[in-house]
Amino acid sequence: LHNENFWKSIPEQLTLFKLRASYGVNGNQRGIGLYQAQGSYVPITAYAGNAAIQNTVLSNPNLQWERSKTLDGGADIGLFNNRVNILFDVYRRLTDNLLASQSLPLSTGFTSIVTNLASLENKGFEVELNSRILPASSPLQWEVSLNAAKVRTTITKLPENGTPRNRIGGVLVWDTQSSSYEWKGGLQEGGRLGDLYAYKKIGIYGSDAEAAAGPVDMIVPGASKKKYGGDVIWEDLDKNNIIDDRDRVYMGNTYPEWTGGMSTSLGYKGFSLYTRFDFLTGITIFNAPQQFFYTQASGNNNLTANVLRSWMKPGDEKNSPYPRFYYADQQVSSNYVRGNSDNYESGNFMNLREVTLSYTLPKNLIKRAKITNMRVYLTGNNLKYFTRYSGLNPEQGGL
Repeated sequence: LHNENFWKSIPEQLTLFKLRASYGVNGNQRGIGLYQAQGSYVPITAYAGNAAIQNTVLSNPNLQWERSKTLDGGADIGLFNNRVNILFDVYRRLTDNLLASQSLPLSTGFTSIVTNLASLENKGFEVELNSRILPASSPLQWEVSLNAAKVRTTITKLPENGTPRNRIGGVLVWDTQSSSYEWKGGLQEGGRLGDLYAYKKIGIYGSDAEAAAGPVDMIVPGASKKKYGGDVIWEDLDKNNIIDDRDRVYMGNTYPEWTGGMSTSLGYKGFSLYTRFDFLTGITIFNAPQQFFYTQASGNNNLTANVLRSWMKPGDEKNSPYPRFYYADQQVSSNYVRGNSDNYESGNFMNLREVTLSYTLPKNLIKRAKITNMRVYLTGNNLKYFTRYSGLNPEQGGL
């Protein structure tokens, strides 16, 4: 637009303005193996004294490629003689015939079949800002770049199966807003992928008497549901004095809400310093190693140092963040091994991804060796994660 005649009336600070729009349909067949639609057969060893042919891949003649229809709109904006540039995009992508592995009853002789299961909608935006902080005439040059993206995924269609919103999987839990039991998580039309639900720890019983007066915990294995001092107090959402699988609460989602990064480059004479960060927010990680080590679920794992901060005697519940330690926890009254709020952590992070210091040698120094250009540099990668996640790497996500 900045090349049009009417642009002369626009303030000089806005030096570039370009609009973009696109629409396209893409196909994807990743996940469809050789002869997946036709099925496959292989010869096997003799059966009852006879040679045999076994059906190893169940045919699906209706199998199709995924199809994604994407509408994108954006703008390129330049300010102050293009010393500041902004790129902005908004998009909506509809994916039909989503490829997935669908479980089958064992009576079919197969565990699953590749099929076109659902339709998804992805919509979001991306923004990028690049700036040359100092003028071109300055001996010190400084450039900064920022970018961020946000996306939300919604399940728009699932196969008809006779359940509300054609739900597949999920958990039936007490919903405090509607004061009723509702299905959450799993796959359901209008919902999203990756929602996590688990039991919420709200405290630790200080004595056996206090534990005996608490809700009956139906998740504890065996006939006896007796609880003891040092065991976890689980939140009884529906206030029926029973802890069961309907008392699970939302813990977060396995997919990030925001992603982005920042880079900066400083240059002075032959020296250059480049630094790059990236970040991710809105993601939840289930820290399985932390749970497994603390609960000694199989009875023979390494211990975690959190055991030293566990409840050991009445009064510890005021300062100890962890319940009484049990060997092979899944068989005892605590049953702390269940998915619970202590083991779901924020996976938000910012990572110092790269730092590079370089120097370009003067030409008059290297021309005697018939070298036209030489640059030496020192680079460090993945130098530091800024995160509250207690596990090894917040970028793993999910489980």
